[in-house]
Amino acid sequence: MEQTLAQYLPHGYCLSWQPRLMLMHVGSDALTALSYATIPVSLGLLVHRRKDLQFGWVFLLFGVFILACGATHVMSIWTLWHPDYALAGWIKVLTAAASVATAAVLVPLVPKAVALPGPAQWEAVHADLQAQIAERSRIEQEVRRLNDELEIRVQARTAELEQANHRLEALHADLEERVRERTRELEQAQAALVDSARLAGMAEVATNVLHNVGNVLNSVNIAAGVIGQQVRGSRLPGLGKAVQMLRGSDDLVHLLTADARGRQLPEYLERLHGQLQQEQTQLLDELGQMGKSIDHLKDIVATQQAYATPGAQARQRVAIAPAELVDDALRMQAGALTRHHIDVRREIAELPPVPVDRHRVLQILVNLISNAKQAMEADGAQGRQLTIRVWAEPAEGQLKLSVSDEGDGIAAEDLERIFAHGYTTRARGHGFGLHSCILAAHEMGGRLMAESAGPGHGACFTLSLPLETSA
Repeated sequence: MEQTLAQYLPHGYCLSWQPRLMLMHVGSDALTALSYATIPVSLGLLVHRRKDLQFGWVFLLFGVFILACGATHVMSIWTLWHPDYALAGWIKVLTAAASVATAAVLVPLVPKAVALPGPAQWEAVHADLQAQIAERSRIEQEVRRLNDELEIRVQARTAELEQANHRLEALHADLEERVRERTRELEQAQAALVDSARLAGMAEVATNVLHNVGNVLNSVNIAAGVIGQQVRGSRLPGLGKAVQMLRGSDDLVHLLTADARGRQLPEYLERLHGQLQQEQTQLLDELGQMGKSIDHLKDIVATQQAYATPGAQARQRVAIAPAELVDDALRMQAGALTRHHIDVRREIAELPPVPVDRHRVLQILVNLISNAKQAMEADGAQGRQLTIRVWAEPAEGQLKLSVSDEGDGIAAEDLERIFAHGYTTRARGHGFGLHSCILAAHEMGGRLMAESAGPGHGACFTLSLPLETSA
């Protein structure tokens, strides 16, 4: 390298090493290089601090170009004493590349920079915003004027809503009174049941009565719970909230026209009226169903009291469609079946009304459905199916009703004793239900049989009754 450089002479020879001339070249190149080094730093700080600066990368590119130009002046000073003309040439090549790149990107960028908004345009935007603010103020004044005009109408509407609220409260109180009245009837029926069992003087009869009543009481309790839940979950408080919203608004016109909730208020009040009417219908229906269950309780008591009366069974036979008996029994257990996720499958033949002892058949069906529910509850699985079948066998003169479950099943040794008084396979069982069912079946001249393939395979109970078509 030294041999190569030896071929050249330092640039100072061209200046004859004259001090003044050397000082002029060195001073001017040094000041220029220092200035060129300062400009890129300033441009870099500008881009760094102004994050919103558009085309900031162009400033950085200019900085590179200017820095390269400064390097050529530094090399001019260096070559006065050292003939490194190759290095100086390469620095000029880099400077040329930076200058060409800067020129190439600057030419198409000029129209974009010219299109940027100027102070006059920003002033126009500001003036437009001021006009919009003035228009908004005018609209607000108009709204306040309309609010004054509509205030009387809103007050009248509020008075109407308050009157409707008073009527709904009166209806709510009436429904609560009906529930209390039905509850008192239930308590009276239960008291009459206990007195009748005590006067009968037979422990077995008393326990059977209590067990059968307990099954019916489940449906009564469910109905009472539904009524209580509907009363507690009444939509009536929603009306109070709507009135409170109207009273609490300082700008009712804004509430009813601009506010999202306020615009929905008339439609909400209309829906609320329909919902309250629906609640009333549902409560009356539940009260009617509860009344049927209470009547059944009374019939159970009357039936047990009449056991010793000759011919009592004949007097209790009425013509009824078997499907209606199944519907009543399922209704009494509907809440428990739904709560335990048990699906009910009905396979009921189309049969004309037949004379049967309605309340005894209903007592048996309710007991069998309750036992099936408990068997599938003990199994622990969900989505089990309970199947109720009703069919006739004219050749045998029999009407048959069966209840099948997919529960824990019955062992073979238990099938022989399952109907015995006091015998039960459940930890909380009493052994009265199936015993009272088979007694009721025998008293009607029929049979009650149980079938099971063993533990884990479910069970099927079949009630057979003499088939006598209604005239």
